[in-house]
Amino acid sequence: MKKITWIALIAILVMGCTLGAQDNRRDEDRSDQQPPQAPSRMENRFSAKDRAESMGKELELTAEQVAKVQALFEKQDAERAEQMAAQRERRDQAEGDREARRNEMREAREKAVAEQDAELEKIIGKEKTEQWKELREERQRTFRDANRQGHRDAPQRR
Repeated sequence: MKKITWIALIAILVMGCTLGAQDNRRDEDRSDQQPPQAPSRMENRFSAKDRAESMGKELELTAEQVAKVQALFEKQDAERAEQMAAQRERRDQAEGDREARRNEMREAREKAVAEQDAELEKIIGKEKTEQWKELREERQRTFRDANRQGHRDAPQRR
């Protein structure tokens, strides 16, 4: 009899955990609320402060350098947001050839990265900028490989 009681308790516990895992709603009454909007790509990114602090730890930057890098990242984020808005507007207007737009965007991005690296070099120096470029390329390669293998949950930042 004790055996049957224990089996029943375990079954109830397992079912309760399984049913609880299926209910992914946080609020009890969400029926009157609007469905959550999908976050934009910019919202998923690390903030300028987080990225500057991460860079500061990886490259052993001073607090002053971290503050300057954070200001640079904030400026870059604002510029990138403007560029993305302009590109979305052009895309919505279906202007021109898609491949030509893609090449234009790639060239603009490469130019922006070169300018940003030059500004970064003024703040943290040539040696640490080269070290940062290597870390960035390694991280990009890791994410690219993970995506090619079908693993959409890319590795976490260090």
